[in-house]
Amino acid sequence: MLVAACLLFILSTMHMVADANHVWQGFISSENADTFFADISKNTFKNAVNELETLVGDAILIYRCYIVLRRIEVTIIPILGWIAIAVTGTFTVWTVSQLPPNGADVVFIQQTRKWATSFYSMALITNFLATSILAFELWIVHRRSLRLRTTGSRAHPILILIMECGALYSMTLVAMLGTYLSASNSAYIVMDMIGQIIPITFCLIIVRTSMLRFSDETSQGLFTHAGESDRLPVARPMKVHIDHMKIDVSDVGKASENSSSHADLIEDTYGSKVYNCP
Repeated sequence: MLVAACLLFILSTMHMVADANHVWQGFISSENADTFFADISKNTFKNAVNELETLVGDAILIYRCYIVLRRIEVTIIPILGWIAIAVTGTFTVWTVSQLPPNGADVVFIQQTRKWATSFYSMALITNFLATSILAFELWIVHRRSLRLRTTGSRAHPILILIMECGALYSMTLVAMLGTYLSASNSAYIVMDMIGQIIPITFCLIIVRTSMLRFSDETSQGLFTHAGESDRLPVARPMKVHIDHMKIDVSDVGKASENSSSHADLIEDTYGSKVYNCP
């Protein structure tokens, strides 16, 4: 998870550097900004980074599904979706790199539109399936835990976190599909947002689950500012001295004649009395 988080951080930084360099060259270095930004093929590197971010983020989610369920057959469909994302994403990046410099609207032509729609649709479906599987399993664990624990379940905050991050990512993909299918240039804005939302959502899952694990191990939260009166009492060992023992025999008359054979000999450790009880 640490390697995946660092990789997502590097990819999101590369995405921002590519955007900054694109803006610098378009408005500062080039002689004609309209001619420069009309060439969509200059976004090839940024599109490749966006594809890698999607693949790494979905791989983390599928890996967590396998870790929680421990059954490879359940994650087969998300894995096939991940492979479809890799194929459609690669063809999308390649078709965009081959577009002529005829303006920003050229990205909505039929061939590129087909691959781009397939890429974002597969990303949405795969994310929805993997998130649903993981959330359902965590919900089952939460329900079982409520039967055994009087306090809150440890799976409940992770369940809420998974659902919130999955909903955020899914809504962003829906916005991307909506703007792209309507042939709106605002799709470029949403695509730049996706390049940062993907690392934010999946790094949030990694960091929050690690914080919960650390909180369970140390019995204190990282961001809990509780005073001495708010802390739970800590159980300490206590010495108990027994100097008196009382045995209540409520019905001696019902004892059998051979009760002596079934008698329990109880001896007080701290005294010298011996009790013979039926």
